[in-house]
Amino acid sequence: DNGNNSDKGGGNGLRFFSNNNKKNKKELVVKTNRFSYSKIKSPYEEIWINSQLPSWAKKHKKYRKIEKTIPASERICYVHVGKAGGSSVGCSLGFSLHCNKNNSTTTEHTPLVEGLLPQRTTRIFHADVYDCDDDSAYFLFVVRNPIERIKSAFLYDRPLSEKSLKVRFPEYYERRKNFYLDCPSFGVFESLVQDGLTKHGRSSDVCKIRAFTGLTGERHFSCHMYFNYQFHLEGVPENAKILAIRNEHLIQDWNGVEHFIGGEKEIIPPENANTTIGVVNKSKKDSHDKLLSEEST
Repeated sequence: DNGNNSDKGGGNGLRFFSNNNKKNKKELVVKTNRFSYSKIKSPYEEIWINSQLPSWAKKHKKYRKIEKTIPASERICYVHVGKAGGSSVGCSLGFSLHCNKNNSTTTEHTPLVEGLLPQRTTRIFHADVYDCDDDSAYFLFVVRNPIERIKSAFLYDRPLSEKSLKVRFPEYYERRKNFYLDCPSFGVFESLVQDGLTKHGRSSDVCKIRAFTGLTGERHFSCHMYFNYQFHLEGVPENAKILAIRNEHLIQDWNGVEHFIGGEKEIIPPENANTTIGVVNKSKKDSHDKLLSEEST
């Protein structure tokens, strides 16, 4: 297990691996340097011979030609940390990800956000897929209030039932079962905190270890909690120049980054803030959830 899921806990070192396990051994013997993405070499495909860059990590076709015109010294790597608002930004930058098809700003047939940032942000780093050059000019992160991010990650990966988990996510069944189902009170975030993280919590010692190591990303129960800020920060070069867009100040910071790299000062006018960058990948509501207050949503 790449996530070191022993109940004794474990370290949070870098863990990259090829997702090419389904290929048979004969295929793996044949090496190739043909790239599936574009004529420009894919760093990911150079590292993992015979593996193809996942479709979600590719940019829309119209941006592939633009990449050829961007000097290597000006290219930006987009670091997509899950549940930080990264899908909304990534789709607006032109990456495929899992952008909503009904969002007019993310289709192949309508313009995406104008400016230098979507053009110069040519490659992506997300979870175990690193498709960036180490000498990229900048590494662009989207950051979010860490408590809000971990709550969102918790809710997004929470299974509706054991049957649903088996059917929809068989590859994650054991991991999520160990966290959400085998520790019964962990189905609600507040109970996870009170029972799993406090000294006098009602959870077993095993579940308390799972709560702490799961939330800190030391063990791989939830993908979004495991591939956290620390994981991605350790994955970029030590001397990387980092840019950040705050989720809570998305338009202001997008404009700030655009201006910093030489573009217009207000590429996204304030009056267009709600229509330019659409919300993507919100977790589905559970019909059993109850609204406590506006602040709880």
